[in-house]
Amino acid sequence: MNRELDPHRDAPPQPPGLDNVIIVDNVPVVPPSKVEKLTNALRKKFSPFAGPGENLRIELPLTDGADGQTSAGYAFIEFRTKQQAVEAKLFGHGHAFDKKHKFEVTLMSDFDEIINTEEEWRAPSEKEFEEKELLNWWLSDKACRDQFVTRVDAMTSVFWCRRNDASLLVEREGWSDRGVLWSPKGNYLATFHPQGIKLHGGRKWSMLRRFAHPGVIEIDFSPSETYLVTFSSTGDGVGTCLIWDIAEGKKVSEMQVREKTAWPVIKWSHDDKYFARLKEKKDEEHHQAITVYSTPEFEVLDKKSIKIENVQGFAWSPTDNIISYWVPEQQQGNMPAKIMMMEIPSRQELSTNNMVLLKSCEMVWQKSGDYMCVCAERWVNKNKKQTYTQFLVFSMREKMIPCERVKVEDKVQNVAFEPVGSKLAVLVGETPRIALKIFGHVEGKLTELHSFEKVTANTLRWSPRGQFLVAAGLGSMQGVLEFFDTNSNTSFSVGEHFMASTVQWDPTGRYVCSLVSCLNYSTDTGYYIWTFQGKLVQRELQKNFYQLVWRPRPPTILSKKQVSQLQKSIKKYHTELEAEDKLAASAASEEVLKKRRDLTEAWEDFQENVLYRQSKNREALEALRPSEDESEMIEIVETVEVFSREEVELFEQKIT
Repeated sequence: MNRELDPHRDAPPQPPGLDNVIIVDNVPVVPPSKVEKLTNALRKKFSPFAGPGENLRIELPLTDGADGQTSAGYAFIEFRTKQQAVEAKLFGHGHAFDKKHKFEVTLMSDFDEIINTEEEWRAPSEKEFEEKELLNWWLSDKACRDQFVTRVDAMTSVFWCRRNDASLLVEREGWSDRGVLWSPKGNYLATFHPQGIKLHGGRKWSMLRRFAHPGVIEIDFSPSETYLVTFSSTGDGVGTCLIWDIAEGKKVSEMQVREKTAWPVIKWSHDDKYFARLKEKKDEEHHQAITVYSTPEFEVLDKKSIKIENVQGFAWSPTDNIISYWVPEQQQGNMPAKIMMMEIPSRQELSTNNMVLLKSCEMVWQKSGDYMCVCAERWVNKNKKQTYTQFLVFSMREKMIPCERVKVEDKVQNVAFEPVGSKLAVLVGETPRIALKIFGHVEGKLTELHSFEKVTANTLRWSPRGQFLVAAGLGSMQGVLEFFDTNSNTSFSVGEHFMASTVQWDPTGRYVCSLVSCLNYSTDTGYYIWTFQGKLVQRELQKNFYQLVWRPRPPTILSKKQVSQLQKSIKKYHTELEAEDKLAASAASEEVLKKRRDLTEAWEDFQENVLYRQSKNREALEALRPSEDESEMIEIVETVEVFSREEVELFEQKIT
């Protein structure tokens, strides 16, 4: 490991076996006769964090006092694994054992750091003011351009996106070893390295933070960019998940998870106040609870998990601290499946829907948090041979959270909610009879608004601003892209990017990018950029092209009323904006002409240089040639006889 990346490089080496031991302080002081009773009480508190059948080893040291020998007021508890000790620490720290005693729990591996803390407080030394990088500088671009990052071979490049081309901003070879990722608000660019993760930003794209986690393969940011989550495999089907405070650059939590657990392992609330994960039963495949943690304490909320036997999945609302989750049928169908919503931290159940003959379901939240859709695949009858699809749409802003149900007989390919509207787009059917159906609320009822027949698509992508939609046939569908306006129910155009594997909207909804990555195909790799109406404006084919990622924009600080006023007054600025577009277009044309003039001048200079060198070489060769005496010259005359066509024909007649 690179010592510069190691936050514990100056710490003394820890002896083996201490990571799974905790120190519990503020334990009641008792005489030797009550030590066994106190030990059993501690075992009852902490045994839920040990494996089934495991017996905790608890040590209560004794000390000599004025009243004789008593317990020392602290205890050592040994678990089988480090993860068990970490979970026990999260539970026990701050736990009220009784009215007079509140536990303070520390990992044994952190003991030396605590002991070496100086007892006398020293005032921190004054530091000279150091100007920090302005992280959101790109938002002040006068042309309101967006940025995107690409990786080609070992080269990582950041570009400004213009209508007809891309302007290079910065590029570095070897900037990242296996990929790059923007933070949710676009302030940081994360790069992967064997020793860990680095975050870059600012106008100079300098390295702002580094996080030591050798072998990291996955990362995730919290929505407000407060925390970074990293994951690496430790072997034997187990991985380590670390949580870092980005501002401080310090590790704040650690947990062990199974490698096959779907990423992201933990899911964040919209405001970073909570995060949650599925709690697994020991040596079993299904889950028994959802564990919610609070920040910045990183303690289990209310000191206990939300027990939900066999919970299959959950999702946070994008705008509220609400969790939705579902549980399949149990006890051979005697207990129906449930789709539930719970408010955090109160744990109040906001909605419960029972369903029978449920095979599987997918929960899709609208970006604005106004709606939540459950795409449920259900059996037709108890024979469980045929299925159909039913949509459950919950109106989150209405009283009692009403639910509307829509039944679809055909197979559902993809579902997508309009980010800032109430429309629901659904791809139904199978090739070649796939239809795009648009649902919306009419007089408070979910209704099919329009259906586009014979669509070649398996993926839906809404514009971040709503209204416009791209239906893409990725992979085996040869990369067909169709652009729709769902307000007027029209299809703008149909384009093709052969074998496209990904489609992405830019954060403003002006452009769409389709790309072919060398991770999927070996030929014709690169990207196309289209307008929201489906006009191809950029085409870039590059060998060993890996990825393209748009730089996100933070949420607007304007209110809905202010945004509405701007939209209404856009006509006032139309002439000015149109003039700016024409000026930009002419500037782009002038730039192209300048490039052509430069190339022409370079070619003419090259020609002149070649002719000059040729003339010099001719003079040098003539000077080296020996002089010739004209009197000794012999004239050689060669006579060549050529037959005419008539003579050839006459000769042939004589032969025959």
